[in-house]
Amino acid sequence: MEEEWTVDANEAVSISLVRPTPSSIETIATFQPKFTYPIFGQEEQIFGYKNLTIAFQFDARDMRPNLNVRFSKKFKKVGDIEATPIETIMEEFLPAVAFQNRNEYHEALKNLPDTWTPPGTLVKTIEKNGELYEVWHGTLNMPDVHQLMRRIQVMLLFYIEAGSYIVESNQTIPDNSLARWSVFFVYKKETDSEAAAKSKYSFQGFATTYKFWKYEPKTTPASPRNEEAIDSWELPKGDPNEEMIHRLRISQFLILPPFQRKGIGALLYNTIYERAIKSPTTIELTVEDPNEDFDLLRDLCDLKYLRKNVPEFAELKLNASVPIPPKGGTLHHTTHLSFMDGTPTREAIIDVAKLEKIRVQTKIAPRQFWRLVETHLMSKLPDSVRPRSNDVAKKPKATQDDEHAYLQWRLILKERLYRRNVAILGEFDITDRIIKLNETVSNVEWEYARTLERLEPRPTVSSEPVVSHGKRRSSDEPDVELPAIKKTRVEDA
Repeated sequence: MEEEWTVDANEAVSISLVRPTPSSIETIATFQPKFTYPIFGQEEQIFGYKNLTIAFQFDARDMRPNLNVRFSKKFKKVGDIEATPIETIMEEFLPAVAFQNRNEYHEALKNLPDTWTPPGTLVKTIEKNGELYEVWHGTLNMPDVHQLMRRIQVMLLFYIEAGSYIVESNQTIPDNSLARWSVFFVYKKETDSEAAAKSKYSFQGFATTYKFWKYEPKTTPASPRNEEAIDSWELPKGDPNEEMIHRLRISQFLILPPFQRKGIGALLYNTIYERAIKSPTTIELTVEDPNEDFDLLRDLCDLKYLRKNVPEFAELKLNASVPIPPKGGTLHHTTHLSFMDGTPTREAIIDVAKLEKIRVQTKIAPRQFWRLVETHLMSKLPDSVRPRSNDVAKKPKATQDDEHAYLQWRLILKERLYRRNVAILGEFDITDRIIKLNETVSNVEWEYARTLERLEPRPTVSSEPVVSHGKRRSSDEPDVELPAIKKTRVEDA
């Protein structure tokens, strides 16, 4: 009986973007959720209905939601067993306007003024593939931004693993705390064919950021020379959030499924990064718990920026004159090497101090920056030793100098990974430690190769099977820079 009345929630739910026309309501796009477990439980199943459809409609402009539940038959309560109370459950996740009847909802759509524009301030306009896109920015203490965020945040549950709400209906947050939250909305803008002065806006996605206070030591002020000096104290002027030295963290980032793979995600990320670069109070841009797709987007955008705007980074290369000790030695964080007898090399493989200055200037978090350095240096390796994301690409024969360059690069990567994961690796004996570290290095090589192949498309080469430093990651290998022990997310550091 239970199977007969049980429905897959992911299949029952549909999401649509709509907008009014003079005669009806037009559907722009319809798509399915990726997850429903935050709403309907871990099994993502709904009990008690036949032919169930749960339709979420959103006005493509101001994202006003509407919930419409339909079914052909509902299970009659037997004892404590009853149908899942869908609308009651959704009251926790949607604002009250979502529960209007269909006629009231359509009337509300038609009543939105033709002059409507997204909330906040227009911060960027760009044309891509013949279409016009705008990015709007506001903070959560602004009523219209707060309202739009309440309407769209259910999308976080549908598409982001372990996504959570910022704005809870039963929670009161002080304005000064809300002001630390910024929201960036991406809209596609079209000119109305029937009235050139009117514009049609279609919501594409959004991102949220939060300002974390960053301690900045300052010079100790001089002591007052007389008692009168401490009789009064002038309060600081203006909004303290505007003057606060901070790290800016991207908390949530989502482009709706129908609009992905059009470059809109890069547009949104670059807009946030450019504002961080220009802000005198932003010290660093970090990201909260990124998934693999966002890591790739971020890597591509950051590498393009550094190569285009920072000549010292674009010209970075390995110092081939630094020898590798044939009988073992020590690689220091400065990338100087020491031989077994303790004698250090005069020069370093790369200038770490110079790169750290670049990192601070570009406001990129340390882990992310050094990953970019490693990826860029890998792109400079000779084709004969440069890792690829597949094992079948034909390569020329490696020279001794080629092998030396690859060994230098791999030592730099291995040293950073070891320092980052020293606590976990310390749980293994020396043999297993070496194996785990080498596995992780190979996985990271694959990841970097994938990034570079997106950044620097190359012509198809022969598929003859040859030996390659690249390694295709198998399904049971970790997708983060940790040994294959457990999947963990570590704070950018």
